[in-house]
Parts: sequence; C-alpha cells; structure tokens
Amino acid sequence: MEREDVAAGRERGRSAVLVALAASASAAVSYVVMWLAAHALSTVEATVYLTFLSVLFFSYGLLSGLATEVTRSTAAALRDARAVGPSLWRVAAVVGAACSVVVVVFVVMCRQRLLGSEVSSADAWAVALLLGLGVAAYAFHSTAVGALTGRRQWSGSATVIGAEASTRLVLTVLAVLAGGGLLAMVASSALAALAVLAVLALASGIRRAMSTATDCPGRALGWRIAQSMLAQAAAAAVIVGFPVMLAATTTPSDYRHAAPLILAISLTRAPLLVPLNAVQGVAVSYLVHAGRRFGRALLVVPGVVTAVGLVGSLLAWAIGPWLMATLFGVDYRVEGWVLGLLTLSATLLAILTVTGATCQATNRHAVFLGGWVVATVTTALLLLLPGSLEQRSVTALLVGPAAGLAVHVASLVLGIAGDRNVAKGRVRVDV
Repeated sequence: MEREDVAAGRERGRSAVLVALAASASAAVSYVVMWLAAHALSTVEATVYLTFLSVLFFSYGLLSGLATEVTRSTAAALRDARAVGPSLWRVAAVVGAACSVVVVVFVVMCRQRLLGSEVSSADAWAVALLLGLGVAAYAFHSTAVGALTGRRQWSGSATVIGAEASTRLVLTVLAVLAGGGLLAMVASSALAALAVLAVLALASGIRRAMSTATDCPGRALGWRIAQSMLAQAAAAAVIVGFPVMLAATTTPSDYRHAAPLILAISLTRAPLLVPLNAVQGVAVSYLVHAGRRFGRALLVVPGVVTAVGLVGSLLAWAIGPWLMATLFGVDYRVEGWVLGLLTLSATLLAILTVTGATCQATNRHAVFLGGWVVATVTTALLLLLPGSLEQRSVTALLVGPAAGLAVHVASLVLGIAGDRNVAKGRVRVDV
C-alpha cells in the first residue's frame, strides 16, 4: 500500500512538472513572438501589434477564471457523484459567445485609440473579428483545461496548453517568412486558439472530459463563473492589460511609438512572473501549511521575491539598455533608470500575486478581489497625471501594485493578530 502511495505521489509530481513546463513554454513563446514582431514590423506597427496582444491576453486572463470554476465544479461533481448542471460543451459555447461579442464591440468602438489612424477601417474590423474568433475558441481551451484539471488528467491539460502555444509560434514564423505584415501576425496569434478544436477532434479522452456535467444548476454555475472571471479580470488588467490602459490615457500621436516601452514592460516582468506562476501552487501550499509559523512564512516568500527583484533591478539599470538594443535593434533602446524601475514594479506585482493567492487559499476572496481592484484603479488614475510616457508608466506601475499590496497585507496581518488573540483567549479559559 505504501509503495502504491509513493508511486502515485511520484506520478502526481511528474504530472505537475509537465503542466508547469507547458505553461512556461507558452509564456516563452509569447516573448519569441514579440521578438519576431520587433524585427518584422515598424515601431508604429509593433505598437499596434503589442496593444492587440494586450487585449488578447487580457481576454485569456479573464477566461482563466472560467477554467478555475470549471475545475472546482468538475472535481465536486465527481467527488459527490452529483452531476446536475449543464454540460461543459454548453458552458464553453455560452461564455465564449458572450466574451467574443464584448471584445469585438470594444475593439470597434475604441479602434482609434487601440489601433491608431494607420490601420484602415476594414483592417480594424478584421482585427476585431479575429480577436472575437480567438476569444471564442479560447473559451473551449479554458473549459477543457479546467475539466482535465478537475479530473486530474494532467497530461491532457498540458497537451491543450502546449497545442495553443506551439501553433501560435508556428503560424507567426510562417507569417514572418511570408512577409505577411501586421494583419498576418494578428491572425497568427488569434487563430492559434483554434488548436483546441484539433485536440478535441483527435483526443477521445479530452472529449470525454468535456462531456462531464457540472455540480450545480446553470444559473448558480453562471454566477460563480462570473465571480471567478471578475476576480481574474482585476488581476489581468494590471498584469497584461496595461498597454490598453496606456493607450486609453495617451494621445494617439504620443502612443504610436510606444512599442519600445511596452516591450520593456513585458520583458522586465518575465524573469519574475513566469517562474512565479509556475511555482505559485508550491508557494501557496508552503504558506497555508505553515501553521503557527504562518506570519514568518508570509515574510519568507515575499522576501525571496524582493531579493531577486532588487538584484534584477540593478542589472536592468546597468545592462538593460545595451541588451534591448542588441536583441531588438537601436530603435528599442530604453533608458536604464526606466528599466530598473520597471523591474522594481514587477517585483511589487510578483509579491501582490503571492499575497493574492494566499488570500484565496485562506478564504479571503473578497480581500483578494479588493486588492487587485485597488491596484487596477490606482494604476489607471495615475496614468492621467501629466508627464512623459515613461514617467507616467513608471509611476503608475510602482504605486498601483503597492496600493493593492497594502490591502492584502493589512488583511493578512489583522488575520494573524486575530488568530493569536483567539489562541491567547483559549489558553486563559483552559487555565
């Protein structure tokens, strides 16, 4: 029996590593695609493309809330043998259609701010429709990942994640080699989400997972999905949606050459946020199981992230400008002080991610959402201040996450203090 438990534990460990590798590879593909865009497009076209990616990845971040709730609902339905809700095919179709319509309307209404005057009206509609199609397909992607995770079919989850990333890379490389330009690269990123349809057609096990019913009626499930997506939207707005906020608060003439800054923001976040997302579950597990050492553990994890972030900030300030110019060309050179402070802001964002996940793990869901909402609103408001593009961006990205972090930390500290007071009260009663 012990041998079976050990073998099962090792298999779960290998499966978790497989999913983490797939997620990390997907993130790495995003940066390779950005590198290709910097070399294949003009800075004005690259600005449009990076803004498009911001809308696309924000939508994907929103739909990760769908995956989270589907995971919970699927696992609960299997555990309790209580499948009373709609099938996951229907859930994916309804959520995908709704999100697709919202994205298309948003892009069409804001096309001047998001895409600039260089993109024709016909191309703007093409971009909007491609985004809508990609978002609709990604709803099936998120639902499949959620269902497979809820059923602990880790290899299937990794397959779905890897299929989208590899398809996006292949299509983008083909678009660049063919000299397709901006619209071809937009299509490559958006249509990669359709890879899930090929996976569903070829993998019967993944199709069976999608046929699983949920644990609650449609109306209750819809409300829970909406709550989960709202929470993820608040986080995604700061993590990947910043270029959209920057475009909305900047005149088109100033924003049209923002590609170097947008790329710098993405690159300074990668060294911290990509590995952190891969090991976030481990960090949260460590915090949750710390017991009486919770307060000390809560200092250890952010402390490690802070130390890494400070070293990274110094390196970004010292060699970042040279590295940007070497990798992406002289047009993409960004000042050292900007890169250093952007890396510092990424450190705050990484700590906010840890404290937010800890709030969720300790059933402080309202605090989790509140912290991210405060961070998003503060970031957006600070972008309205006067100053250069770099000054406003650095200020907003430093103060916004710090404000959200204050909300999380205050709740966690008060919770620790309350637990200690309860423990002291119990000791007095026992005596």
